[in-house]
Amino acid sequence: MLVFLDYDGTLTTHECNEIVLQRFVGDAWRPLEAEAKADHMGHAECFDRQIGLVQAPRRELIGALVAEAEPEAGLQEFFAGFAERDARPVIVSAGLREAITTVWEHAELPPVELHASELVGGGAHGGPPYHLAFSDVLGDCPRCGPKACKGAALRALRRPGEPVLVFGDGASDLCPAREADLVFARDHLAVRCAAEGIEWRPLRDYAEVWPAADAFLAGR
Repeated sequence: MLVFLDYDGTLTTHECNEIVLQRFVGDAWRPLEAEAKADHMGHAECFDRQIGLVQAPRRELIGALVAEAEPEAGLQEFFAGFAERDARPVIVSAGLREAITTVWEHAELPPVELHASELVGGGAHGGPPYHLAFSDVLGDCPRCGPKACKGAALRALRRPGEPVLVFGDGASDLCPAREADLVFARDHLAVRCAAEGIEWRPLRDYAEVWPAADAFLAGR
C-alpha cells in the first residue's frame, strides 16, 4: 500500500508557509493563493511566485519555516503502523526540502521518502531573488501546469495493483486525491472531495487514521 502524504498543513498542525509569507510579504501572497484555489493557476506556479516575493536572507527564511512548523500529534504511532500493514509512506510537497528535513529531524520522526523543492537563490549567499526547483517526480497536467502535478507523481510512484491512501489539505492535493482509493482530507481539499464525490474521511486525529483505513480496505 502506498501512503501519499502532503507536508504543510497535513503533517503539521497549520499552514507554516502561509504564516511565513504573511510575515515577510504581508498580504501580497493572498491574490496568488486565491487564483490557485480557483483553479486559475497551478499551485506550484503560485508557490514559486509567492516565494519570489520574499526578500529576506536565506537563513532567515528557512529558519522561520522551521520555527513555525509544529508536527501533528500521534505521528510516531502513525508511522509505526506502516510496517505491520506492508505500507510505504512517501511525502510529496512543493515545500522546501531544507526546512522539511530539519523539522523531521528535530521531531525525531522515522526516515521517510521525501520529494520536495529546492530553494534557489540568485543573490549573494543563495539569497534573493528566489525561485523554486520542484522535484522531478512531479509531472505535467493541464490543471497544475508543466512539471508541477502531484497526480503524475502518484502514478510514477504507485506499483501495479497497489492500494493508495492520499493525505492532504490544499489545491495541489486534488489531482492525487482523484486517483486514490481513500483520501484523508481537511480544509480546501475536504471541500473539493465532497463536491466531487471522492471517497474521503476527515483528517482530524492521526490516532483515528489506521482504524478508518483498515475498515475501508477490509470492506473493498
